[in-house]
Amino acid sequence: MLKQYHEALIQYDSAIIVNPSYNRTYFYRGLAKYHLTDVKGSIEDYTIFIEANPKYSGAFDNRGYSKYLLGDNEGALSDYNIAITLNPNVPKAFINRGGVNNRLRHYKDAIDDFNNALLLSPENPDIYFDIGLSKNALKDYTGAVVAFDNTIRLKPNYANAYLYRGTAKSLLNDYKGAENDINQCILLDPKNSEAYLNRGAIKLDLNDKAGACLDFQKALSLGNKRATDIIKENCQ
Repeated sequence: MLKQYHEALIQYDSAIIVNPSYNRTYFYRGLAKYHLTDVKGSIEDYTIFIEANPKYSGAFDNRGYSKYLLGDNEGALSDYNIAITLNPNVPKAFINRGGVNNRLRHYKDAIDDFNNALLLSPENPDIYFDIGLSKNALKDYTGAVVAFDNTIRLKPNYANAYLYRGTAKSLLNDYKGAENDINQCILLDPKNSEAYLNRGAIKLDLNDKAGACLDFQKALSLGNKRATDIIKENCQ
């Protein structure tokens, strides 16, 4: 796949040399650069395209995501605002703006964005998952469980939805339900170190120290560095 993008980039470079005024080439070259992780280059190309096509919402959305990857949250937010103003019927722009709002800890604004995305794409499990994460951050654990329920309804093999639903359930003191969810996460994704850490924490709450320490050791064996301090604190 990367080879294809490299080949495409060469073709777009050649096309721009032949006809630098054909600005649509900059849009596609920006896409190729994004996939080749030249994020700054993609922003430069999208900007050239936008100067000639200031009402093309997709270019603002794409540039916003490249800015997001560079940590330019305000720049990304500005681009997403423009993209949505130009075309409020594209769920991806709301999802992306919600992601920026989450990063900025504007969780209520993020949920509003995700809900708008749901109106346009009601069968998208990832949107419900994002809502669940935002509700967890707001300590609305009951709401988070409902959101993850919908994720799992639409995508029963969504491992992280079980993990985060289990975490929310544990914070609601539903330890049995939490453990069942995290067991399912591990069944689907047996190398998920966070799942072992979380299950270990639940076992500590249930006074199963031996079982907890086995889970912490498993998380450590999977490369989770946080497990080291947890083991020192609880298992020695």
